[in-house]
Amino acid sequence: MGEWEGPSPTPQTFAAILPKWWKVAKLWFYGDDKLLARGYLIAAVVLSLLYTWLLVTISYAQRNFSTAMSEKRVAEFYQAVWMFVLIIAIAAPLFAFVNFVEGRLALAWRIFLVKKMVRGYFANRAFFTLNQYGVVVDNPDQRICDDIASFVASSVMLATEVLRKIMSCVAFAGVLWSISPSLVVYLFLYAGAGTWFTTWVFGKPLMSLNFRLLQKEGDLRFSLVRVRENNESIAFYKGEGREKSIVSDRFDKVVFTKISKINWAAGLGLWSNVYSYSTILVPSLFTAPLYFAGMIEFGVISQASYAFGRIEAALGAIVANFQEISGLAAQTERLAVMMDVLEDIEREGDANAAGRQGQHIVHLESQSPVVLQLEGLTFSTPGDKQYICDNQDVTLLQGEKLLIVGPTGCGKSSLLRAISGLWSRGKGTIRTPDVSSMFFLPQKPYMPLGTLRDQLLFPTSAWGSGHDEANLSDAKLLALLRTVRLPGLADRVGGLDVEMDWSQVLSLGEQQRVAFLRLLLHRASLAFLDEATSALDINTEAALYEALNVAVGSYVSVGHRPQLVKYHTHVLEFVGNGSWLKYPASEFDARSQYGKGGAG
Repeated sequence: MGEWEGPSPTPQTFAAILPKWWKVAKLWFYGDDKLLARGYLIAAVVLSLLYTWLLVTISYAQRNFSTAMSEKRVAEFYQAVWMFVLIIAIAAPLFAFVNFVEGRLALAWRIFLVKKMVRGYFANRAFFTLNQYGVVVDNPDQRICDDIASFVASSVMLATEVLRKIMSCVAFAGVLWSISPSLVVYLFLYAGAGTWFTTWVFGKPLMSLNFRLLQKEGDLRFSLVRVRENNESIAFYKGEGREKSIVSDRFDKVVFTKISKINWAAGLGLWSNVYSYSTILVPSLFTAPLYFAGMIEFGVISQASYAFGRIEAALGAIVANFQEISGLAAQTERLAVMMDVLEDIEREGDANAAGRQGQHIVHLESQSPVVLQLEGLTFSTPGDKQYICDNQDVTLLQGEKLLIVGPTGCGKSSLLRAISGLWSRGKGTIRTPDVSSMFFLPQKPYMPLGTLRDQLLFPTSAWGSGHDEANLSDAKLLALLRTVRLPGLADRVGGLDVEMDWSQVLSLGEQQRVAFLRLLLHRASLAFLDEATSALDINTEAALYEALNVAVGSYVSVGHRPQLVKYHTHVLEFVGNGSWLKYPASEFDARSQYGKGGAG
């Protein structure tokens, strides 16, 4: 076993970012939606060609307009005016359609990436694994919600901009070359030097600052979400002062990073202004001598200035859009990192599904009469900090109920995580029933968004053909509420179809009883309870375990109360150094065990 190796924390160079950008971008163009993606791409290219053709046409119309005016050719002047009107009539809807297509392209691309990332986030319980093994993925929610949107918007804007700039270069370079070849040579040398200077001076600092700013913004939002989700606990502890300090500290880091970015952006803005304004007189300086010598018409000067400006804008695209490029680099790095980690987690899941030994615990389906079997199980906590099991063998038969005991911190809950597949790193084999036949109750139940009915039926994906409508009827649910000693809950809140923030409305004890109801409704062949009655009184706990004995054939409990022993047939006790001992519950000496400080 070993820790996950995280990638470098910040992007280094544009050369290093480009392959990562393409790795993210090509998912759409070669994925399931490739026809849609390529259709939008073709449309963008065609529209860019029309866009460039119109700009070249405008340059000639402007040339004729200026020449006719300078030489007082009235008929030609009005002819040029009408040409301008015609061009505008075509250009106005075309340019609006360009924006429409680019907007739809960005939206379709974002939809694809979000769906793909969400699938990966929930596949193989990656949302849980991201918090294990030291994975370097901060604020995955921000990456899915914000970074993808920014990545797509910036990519579309910059890609279409670059495409049009390249076309402008090709189109107007010919126009400008026919007027003054030396002007074209000067322009390319000037743009090359300016681009090199911009990337060399401003590249790495701005990319790094954009990356860090996204990270700090995510940390700030996460701390505020934590306060909202744990407001009652914070209030009881009177911990608002500390939480305020944490939020303020994280906000100060955002401000500090933002100030640094503003400072560098101001320097970039100064340089960009100098770079752009210093070229204003260049076309006139090159073409004026030709005009004075009678070699060109006056309108050619205007056309040369227009063409020069278009080529200069194309060649200076990196300078003009450097802030957007550096922001895209940071977004690309964050998305590439998350995708790499999700792919690693997927490979871990595939290795486990294929039953490969070595660095993974193998999960196989058990055969009757065995409902749970551990064979040579060896694993430790993430980072190999503590061995939980060392070559452990345990067998649980149908009808047996197992209580896991041991001192606090010995790894009782970790053992359940390994059995459920949440932790797969290690060696050995775990045999369990089919996943749909098992049910896990954590100490702190999850209360999803939705109605009271949604709370009782969670997880909805568990309901299939094996559960008829009678199982889900109001009468059935109300009867089960009485069984778990919540007889008046539905009336109290206004019915089964009322939506509330249930994690705030229900006490921990009520939440644990709702979780028991889910288990009773599911009627699993094997259930796991991780201190699932810790917030309940002894009488309620007894009633729930009595109902559990009727509904579930076998179950495994982690608990710290001595009275739990009587609801189990066997005990699995931690005896030290990653070793566990299973024996009949009748032989368990509760006084000696719990007299040492509890099972924790």
